Amino acid sequence: MPVSSRLGLAPGPDRVFFVLALGVLSAVSPMATDMYLASMPAMADFYGTPASTIQLSLSAYMIGMAVGQFLLGPVSDMWGRHRLLVAGTSVFLLSSIGIVFSADVGLLLALRVVQGFAGAAGVVISRAIVADIAQGIEAAKMYSLLGTIISVAPIVAPVLGGLIATWAPWQAVFWVLTGFGALMVACVVFVIPETLPPERRRQGGIAGTLSLAGAVLANRPFMAWALAISLSFGSLFSYISASSFVMQNVVGLSSIGYSIVFATAAFGSVVSSLVNVRLLNRFSPTRIIIAALGVQGIVNALGLTGILLGAPAWTIVVHVVCSQACVGFLMGNGIALSQAQVPGRAGSGSAVQGLLQFLVAAAVSPLAGLGGEHTAAPMGVLMFGFTTAALLTALLAARWSRRSRPHES
Repeated sequence: MPVSSRLGLAPGPDRVFFVLALGVLSAVSPMATDMYLASMPAMADFYGTPASTIQLSLSAYMIGMAVGQFLLGPVSDMWGRHRLLVAGTSVFLLSSIGIVFSADVGLLLALRVVQGFAGAAGVVISRAIVADIAQGIEAAKMYSLLGTIISVAPIVAPVLGGLIATWAPWQAVFWVLTGFGALMVACVVFVIPETLPPERRRQGGIAGTLSLAGAVLANRPFMAWALAISLSFGSLFSYISASSFVMQNVVGLSSIGYSIVFATAAFGSVVSSLVNVRLLNRFSPTRIIIAALGVQGIVNALGLTGILLGAPAWTIVVHVVCSQACVGFLMGNGIALSQAQVPGRAGSGSAVQGLLQFLVAAAVSPLAGLGGEHTAAPMGVLMFGFTTAALLTALLAARWSRRSRPHES
């Protein structure tokens, strides 16, 4: 890694702190979504609204995240990475404080959009920074390491969220998110340097921004890989958005028990991300991602069958844990494969990738709640459907990439 952090340490520790800081910025979404899931029933009571309205706060955040990534990615290709990171993390911190004091559900939803838009800076620019400093297999390994760090958030967040839901009012969750926002600001100010020097930046103002995005959207192999990863994320988010009600109302777990199951499933993706780094020494990212989607498709098909046939509730737990264990083989490889198709446009590529991913997530949240609070069927149908679509799209992406002489090494 040719770029050093702002800490000025020896190469080994410097790399560790650099990657950890990028991981903190990239983990903003699981922290901002998973931690408050167990508090959703309490939020519905506080605002006097149905559970489906509170679930919309997930969609609101994802819409903000999607739009923010689409705009901030290309802008970072022109303005550089660092100052946008400073602005985004600061606004995330302030919006978290605003949510604590929101007395109206409409204001809550509006602030969640702002929070998502601001948090997008950390997500989209972190991916662009990796593309600035690494390519090919090394980029895939670095994305997988970031994925490992990101996967820690779904372990910590739901457990902490479960404790808060048991012992404190729901506002405490967003005080914790305020502290996380302060940590992100510190990572940007004290650790992460500018990785896109002026001579490598794109020019052209708003027209240039749209041109960069248009060039990326016209790249068929990139779009196919980006869509494949977004669809696989749709499967994951089908579980995330429904998990609070499914695990507590269908399976019958307490808020703490739900948090433990959620953390266990997330731990599976941590392990698979670490295994993926090793597998990249022997197999290409393309082979790994297609194999993982195939396995996940089988798992989700069996899980859906069990739900529809009325299998014991514990089988739902086995289903989601095994399905999420496949995630560590998907995200890092998929991002590396898509970014390899758009060299020199890291911010724009990351933006389009993020836009697709979080638009899918925003659409999933209301769909997962269509059956009400006492059924797992919508979750099972969505998980299976999205994984199947992701596998078919990945096969098409691999075919198009071979024809276009991909940059994958």
